[in-house]
Amino acid sequence: MTNDPLATVFQLVDSVVEVYLSTVIQPFLKFHEIFYNQLNVVLRTFMDTNKDKIPDWCTANFITYARTVLVVPCMIFISWGWYLLPSLIVLLVDFGDFLDGVAARFWIDVLKERQEKKEDGGDNNITKRPSSPTSDASFEFVSKGSPHVIEAWGVNHRAKTYGGFVDAVCDKAFVVPCWIMLLHQVANAGYFRWIQYFILFWLILAEVSSACIRFRAYYTSTGVASPKVEGFDFSTSAVKADHVGKAKQTFEMVGTALYVIPLTTYFGLALLSLAVPLAYESVRRKVKKRVMYVLADNDALDHKVIKFWMQAKGMGSKLIVGVTDPKKADMILNACSTACVDEVIAEAPAKADKKFLEQYDIAYVLSLSAQAPFVTDEVLHADCCLVIGDDAVVRPLKPKTEHTD
Repeated sequence: MTNDPLATVFQLVDSVVEVYLSTVIQPFLKFHEIFYNQLNVVLRTFMDTNKDKIPDWCTANFITYARTVLVVPCMIFISWGWYLLPSLIVLLVDFGDFLDGVAARFWIDVLKERQEKKEDGGDNNITKRPSSPTSDASFEFVSKGSPHVIEAWGVNHRAKTYGGFVDAVCDKAFVVPCWIMLLHQVANAGYFRWIQYFILFWLILAEVSSACIRFRAYYTSTGVASPKVEGFDFSTSAVKADHVGKAKQTFEMVGTALYVIPLTTYFGLALLSLAVPLAYESVRRKVKKRVMYVLADNDALDHKVIKFWMQAKGMGSKLIVGVTDPKKADMILNACSTACVDEVIAEAPAKADKKFLEQYDIAYVLSLSAQAPFVTDEVLHADCCLVIGDDAVVRPLKPKTEHTD
């Protein structure tokens, strides 16, 4: 139990927010999911039906940029004292946020279909290596008989994740300036005035912080995607992180649209107040500390080891690599020079026990399926050991069950 008063306050706030998530947000998300699933079906059916009429430039990123630009007329209309038009713009932007996700999935399927048609009618003399367990083209090499460029892992990964990154940042680039403009509309009504200031200032602070965290995460991310996890969940919350984001987005956008209109200002403020704990929870989960530990028992550092380390770093906020053999100076220095590694423990124990994990604040131990267990039985029973299987899926590493006659 910590003696830090500030930490105790945050623990209390976290507990209150978790109660809010399980009692209010979780039931709301059931109706939210039903509505947006139906909307997704309608929009996707329309796109599939008019596939040949949709221009190639109408991509998800184009929709994202287009809806973000609407912040300029929205701010101008708010400064002129208009109500209905800026409110409709906010709702249109919220719809565009959903539409660009539908468009992204649509174009993935279209491009895949075009690629398959191209391969069926193209040159089949090139022999490709079998697909990797991750089905990731960036890890495959295809001989073409002439010099050709192969993208680096980091460039390839950032290109794949750019859409999600820019979508989240543009959400904040629209709504935060609108909130700043709305500060001058706060009614001069005693204590209630300060409640409005608190809600708007908190949302502005939370969304700006979230944008900064996303920028840092995007440009410092490893070159591989985090592996899929089965049979285990890092979070013990009743609501998943992406669902928290969806509920927060709905409350913020609809609340802002209603707050602009004088007749519905208080109702809009109520929705914005519901977004405050969600904004806090969203930021908290992004900055939550999770230390991962791997053991470097390889004789050489090759791309497979680096990929494994990148996957481990992608699952946490910090990666520690242990090297047991003090004679492996090259492995220690190579690990120190690898961007995804935060710390290297030289002369690490061959069997990591609970005391060792507590000493270095290690939350989880990750290993490959081919590795022999390098933790004690006590750690194995503590549900903090994970293993990446041959199918590139992470699962809990359980102790072997002993059968007795």
